[in-house]
Amino acid sequence: MNTNSKIYIAGHRGMVSSAIKRKLESKGYTNLIFRTHSELDLTDQKAVNEFFETEKPDYVFLAAAKVGGILANSTYPAQFIYENLMIEANIIHASYKYGVKKLLFLGSSCIYPKLARQPLKEEYLLTGLLEETNEAYAIAKIVGIRLCKHYNQHYGTNFISVMPTNLCGPNDNFDLETSHVMSALIRKFHEARVNNKPEVVVWVTGSPKREFLHVDDMADACVPYGKL
Repeated sequence: MNTNSKIYIAGHRGMVSSAIKRKLESKGYTNLIFRTHSELDLTDQKAVNEFFETEKPDYVFLAAAKVGGILANSTYPAQFIYENLMIEANIIHASYKYGVKKLLFLGSSCIYPKLARQPLKEEYLLTGLLEETNEAYAIAKIVGIRLCKHYNQHYGTNFISVMPTNLCGPNDNFDLETSHVMSALIRKFHEARVNNKPEVVVWVTGSPKREFLHVDDMADACVPYGKL
């Protein structure tokens, strides 16, 4: 990937994709393309194909997704599985169809079984039941991984997947109904301090262990240094 390669960042306004955009720009990549949702509905196969046919990107970062925390996943499971399946299927197929050199698919650590041994290993994928509260999202992400695998097997593409742990950082979602755990905790403690509240209600028993990664560190691992 050269600094003048044409690179499409799907979902460039999100926490993950905006971090990737910042990292690419800081490394001197100048030929970046993106579209807002109002400009391109990624669940629309025809629109996605037309975009790829016109722009013909060399590389794709597939970070676009419908995301949310436990409450959002539990409340809107059909939206989570449908929209994410459509987004990844449309972009991955169009990337194959229009000759993308390499695609990076961003997934989630929730793809692993609920009771998987720790620390997680890749071979634990699909060895047990998923966490029920985000099963719809997890299944969609598993399908994305398998799409990349089988397109590589069938068509000889170069599509890879990365599964970051729980992320936090700039452009995170701080809505208490749809946010992830870290941003929800930050907001709750910030508001408690501002409003001089003596306590904060946290949804936890004290037994689960969570791992967190700053989104800029994740982006640093996804963007090559110099010419590759």
